[in-house]
Amino acid sequence: MEIARIARLERNLQIDRFALYRPFIVYTIIVTAMNTAVHTRGAASLLQAAAFITAGLLTWSLYEYATHRWVLHHVPKRHGFNLPGNVTHLRHHANPDSLDRLTVQLHESLPVSIVYCFLAWILTGSWESTTFLYTGFALGYFFYEYLDFQAHHGRARNRWIRYFRKNHVLHHHYDAKVRFGVTSPLFDYVFRTYRLGKRTR
Repeated sequence: MEIARIARLERNLQIDRFALYRPFIVYTIIVTAMNTAVHTRGAASLLQAAAFITAGLLTWSLYEYATHRWVLHHVPKRHGFNLPGNVTHLRHHANPDSLDRLTVQLHESLPVSIVYCFLAWILTGSWESTTFLYTGFALGYFFYEYLDFQAHHGRARNRWIRYFRKNHVLHHHYDAKVRFGVTSPLFDYVFRTYRLGKRTR
C-alpha cells in the first residue's frame, strides 16, 4: 500500500498542470460568459434555471454512458475509420495510470459542446434555456474529469469521492463490460450494466 502511494506521488510530480486544468479554464470562461449574458437580460427565474441545469446534468450522464459504452469500447478496425476516441480510450484501459492524456482533448470536446448547444436551442427555442442546459452539461463534464483524475492519480479521501473512484476502478481492473457511468451509476441501472461479471484480467 505504501509503495503504491509513493508511486502515485512520484507520478503526480510529472503531471503537466496546464494540460490538466486547460479544459476547466476554457469551459469556465464559456459558461460564465453565457450566464452573464442571460443574467444581463434578467428574463429567467431561479426555478427555471435550476430545472434546466438539472436536465443538463442528466443529459451529461446519458451522453457519458452512451459514449463510454458504445463508442469508446467499440471494437476498433485494423484498417479504415474508427470512432473518435475509440483507440485512445482502449490504450487508456491498457495503461490507466499513463500521464499522456489526463483530460479529454479540446479538439474533441468543443465540437460536442457546439452540437449540444445547437440541439438544445433547436429543442427549446430559447437562448436562456440553452444556457442553463449547457451549464448543467458542463458541470457534469467537470465532475467527470475530476473523478477520472481521482480514480487514476488523485488522493482525495472524501467518502463520496472514494465511492466513485472505486466504481471506476472496478470498470478498469475487474470488468470493462459494466459500470460505464463515471459521474453516476443511473444509466448503468437503467441499462442493467451495473452488476459486476467475472474478472476480465
